Amino acid sequence: MTIRSAYLAAATIAGALLFLAGQALLPSLPDELGPAFAGMVEHRDRLMAARLLTSAGAFLLVPAVVGIALHFRDSNRGARLVLVATTLFGVATFSNAVSQAVEGYVGWGATAPGADPATGRRIVGDLGAGLIGIPIGFWSIPAFALGGLLLAAGLWRTGRVPTWLPITLAAGVVLAGAFAGRGYVVALTQAPFTVALVALGLIVWGSELPESVPDAVPAGARLS
Repeated sequence: MTIRSAYLAAATIAGALLFLAGQALLPSLPDELGPAFAGMVEHRDRLMAARLLTSAGAFLLVPAVVGIALHFRDSNRGARLVLVATTLFGVATFSNAVSQAVEGYVGWGATAPGADPATGRRIVGDLGAGLIGIPIGFWSIPAFALGGLLLAAGLWRTGRVPTWLPITLAAGVVLAGAFAGRGYVVALTQAPFTVALVALGLIVWGSELPESVPDAVPAGARLS
């Protein structure tokens, strides 16, 4: 184990756990803005805590995917797919982290005691609109899921992890997407995703990652 592998492994494990905690803490809100805003006012403190925990976890998953990509960089099979998957996953989780933080603070201000509800609803409803809202747009959610599924496929291709790990990761991505925003039940439905990430963190922990970053994929690595 090197200092680099220890740091990246710790980021993977901490990110997975914080992300799970934040997602499980999110209150279940209606899809329509009016009723949803009323729920935001009712669960103001809980929603802010959930957003910040999710944001912290999502930010930590950025260095996490670096560790995963480096660990599997010398795989003869699946290395390129792992690299593509971790790149997509990393970009998506960074955007999601920024989005969660922005939504948390904007929602906190819009639902402040004494704030005009109509103004607050308009601010929340317009958040992320237009070209300037692209960095915090909804696109990061399907990109996050696609990155996770591609990573599961890449890990399977490498043949360097137990069979249950990519299966658990893929199932976890699907369950996490299907039950997102459903309240405390997410602590159970997102558990497979968290377990898979923690397992990857432990794998990275035990690896000998170099202190300087080499080429991510060797010339001989191939996708199939």
